[in-house]
Amino acid sequence: MNSINISIIGAGGFGLALANTFSNKYNVCVWVHSKNNYEELSSNYQSSNYLKAIKLNSNISFTMDIKEAIEDKNIIIVSTPSFAFEDTCLEIAKYIKENQIILITTKGLQIGTALTMSEVAKKYLPKNIDILTLSGPSHAEELADKKVTAVVIAGKAEVAQKVRDLLIMPPFFRIYSSTDQIGVEIGGALKNIIAVAGGIAQGLKLGDNAKAALITRGLAEIVRFAIFKGAKENTLFGLSGIGDLIVTSSSALSRNNRLGFSLAMGKTYDEVIKENHGQVAEGAYAAKAVYGYAKKNNIEMPITETIYNIIYNNHNVHDAVIDLMSRDAKDETL
Repeated sequence: MNSINISIIGAGGFGLALANTFSNKYNVCVWVHSKNNYEELSSNYQSSNYLKAIKLNSNISFTMDIKEAIEDKNIIIVSTPSFAFEDTCLEIAKYIKENQIILITTKGLQIGTALTMSEVAKKYLPKNIDILTLSGPSHAEELADKKVTAVVIAGKAEVAQKVRDLLIMPPFFRIYSSTDQIGVEIGGALKNIIAVAGGIAQGLKLGDNAKAALITRGLAEIVRFAIFKGAKENTLFGLSGIGDLIVTSSSALSRNNRLGFSLAMGKTYDEVIKENHGQVAEGAYAAKAVYGYAKKNNIEMPITETIYNIIYNNHNVHDAVIDLMSRDAKDETL
């Protein structure tokens, strides 16, 4: 086993998929929040909540002790839901050392500020810590099953390239690097909103034409928002932008897509969350964060506004789609 020690903070689907992937080469420890999940994972190496069909590698270690999860680790991967991310940063900040690298896989924006997860992390973690972001089209189920997956790691060039070269797992897990961290993060966060809309389109049986229009105009919204936040436009035409948008907008493996489908079937957001035992659809949180920020800064986001109103204002799904499609005509490039 390689001497590199990796910690994964969060035992959701993607955290476990990464653990399974990297434990083929490195020492991997996963921090688990729930006692029931910890006991199940540490004894059976399988989760009844996530990746149910996958038997995890038996060399993965599990802990509920955050200090144990952080100490003596070279790379610390934070893979918690966005609503828990700030508290996670506050907790791990107590134990982080200057030679450790933080790699964020959480895809979301902070509600109220629209800060990306790396921007939130930089508020609480030591100033000399390297903070990177991993994002891209990467269903946890497929990654854990060693199906071909490509993602991007973004941050300071030399650090991103170093971690890229350490974590790439040929031939099934390919990693690219980028210096546009904010662009990579915004692509990963906002595509979840469009994925909810994609699920609605599927549920309403609007057809392939509508799906293509949704992805294309959804990308236009993401680019518009990202540029306002200082990102590079080209980043959104890469893996963390259009790549992630395509896979989450059209796949039933996407929790956000399934949320949209359920909303189209007449269920409320609260009903869907209850049925899924509290499992998070990040698109709902992203819609809330983006909607407020876009309104404040006059960024036109009609699809996002529609999803926000369906989830938080109980707008009728059919009526909301009609309203979206009945807006005034405009130039495509605007």
